[in-house]
Amino acid sequence: MSDALNDVKNDLATPGELDKSSSIGAGEMGHDHNGDVDIAARYANQLSGENAYTRKEWLRLRWKLDLRLVPLLWFNVTLGAMDKVTTATAALYGFREDTGLTGDRYSWVGSAFYFGYLFWCLPSGSLLQRFPIAKLLFVVQLIWGGILIATGFSNNFPTLIALRVLLGALEAPIVPGNFLVLGMWYTRREQPIRTGLMYTGLSVCFTGPIGWGIGFLVGDHQWRAMFWITGGMTIVWACVIGLLLPDNPVTAKFVTERQKAIVIDKLREDQTGVENKTFKRDQVIETLLDPKTWLMFLFNLFISIPNGGLTNFAPLVIKGLGYTSQRSTLLMMPTGIMQTASSYICNGCVFLCAKYIPHQQCRSGWVLFGIVVGLISSVFLYTLPTDNFNGRLAALYMSYFYLGPYIVALGISTANTAGHTKKVTTNALIFIAYCVSNIVAPQFFKAEQAPLYSLGIAAILGSYILAMITIILYATYCWWENRRRDAIDEAAGERIHADTDFRDLTDKQNIHFRYVW
Repeated sequence: MSDALNDVKNDLATPGELDKSSSIGAGEMGHDHNGDVDIAARYANQLSGENAYTRKEWLRLRWKLDLRLVPLLWFNVTLGAMDKVTTATAALYGFREDTGLTGDRYSWVGSAFYFGYLFWCLPSGSLLQRFPIAKLLFVVQLIWGGILIATGFSNNFPTLIALRVLLGALEAPIVPGNFLVLGMWYTRREQPIRTGLMYTGLSVCFTGPIGWGIGFLVGDHQWRAMFWITGGMTIVWACVIGLLLPDNPVTAKFVTERQKAIVIDKLREDQTGVENKTFKRDQVIETLLDPKTWLMFLFNLFISIPNGGLTNFAPLVIKGLGYTSQRSTLLMMPTGIMQTASSYICNGCVFLCAKYIPHQQCRSGWVLFGIVVGLISSVFLYTLPTDNFNGRLAALYMSYFYLGPYIVALGISTANTAGHTKKVTTNALIFIAYCVSNIVAPQFFKAEQAPLYSLGIAAILGSYILAMITIILYATYCWWENRRRDAIDEAAGERIHADTDFRDLTDKQNIHFRYVW
């Protein structure tokens, strides 16, 4: 290996790693118990020569993985989206009046969920690294269902705040855990389409019919039943996750040993690893010093403002157009269809571009496309006359297009982060940004401005503009860093992966790593 490549490795790798990689082959890593290697290392180099697998064999295995994992991950996200907005549906049935949510107290109930989420983001990241992911999600969702049922018995503002904070803390590991699972089984090229399938807005297809059905109940049990039903669903689903979701490819029981080796081999080129349970302080420090971390933090801070405002106030906006409570719950259902369409369009196009023009980077382009659609919709929602009910309703629906660019950006962050400790730390910081914006956003929706909430819509408009600027800066940084690394590899005259595969190196430490943008 040339002197130039050695110099670069000394700059990018942590002390001691290069000595280990030069003496330990990929196939021998499974015997290294010092915590530096990935759990998948012992499966490396098992499928060469006569043991090599065919493309047809991989496609059959991928279908097997899709049918098992994608539905489980999808309902994990859908259930979370459904449970955290139960208050929005309950608000249509006397929830605010029965619990004394006068003035801006309802806004604070919406924000309280994200205070819990914010508080528990970093600890949940540590738990996701320390404990088996599927088992942790099972326990979390079991308690989460109990909290929802308890919310149905609450009668005052302090109790609601406490329960919503707890609910937020319990949801903190769900989405980061989902993305960790996705990264364990699929390559960076395969992740976008599955992220789109996993992350949809179809929770309204459950909350809408449930909200419509409880409208036939009498007394104050209408809004209470919303929490009891969703809480019961969550407890049942926790049991399903405990039985069917694997912790990682190495311990999974629904695939054979050969299939595990095939999955590991497919992931090898990405250089992102699978899982390492050893906490590494140097990776945390690198995360905090990485410009990409803070650019993605800011992007999620801005792009989540529409989510924080619309999820809590859209039903009240629709009801303010003159519809009954029951009709308002049904009219919320197209918002989920729009979110799902946005997710499928943006992530599907990213997948197609990666398949047919793999040498062209286009993920940020589709993020910008989705933001522009949401931006135009917000302009209409802000400027249309108040008596244009149909136009304002259509603009409200289209404003939910923010979900597509949000999901694509999450996928970009996952694909651009290597090193298990760095992954969980980056995920935690991103979801801290998500929490902060969801705490702030409801405060722009002032009770005295109902049902138009002009300040809230203006905040959404501004957030889209800031999100566009941030994602452009992120893409520019990734482009520059890739060019720098290409020049280094070109000068070295070779590109060897054996010294970095499954070493749990970060994207900064690994000179073979390339960013997608």
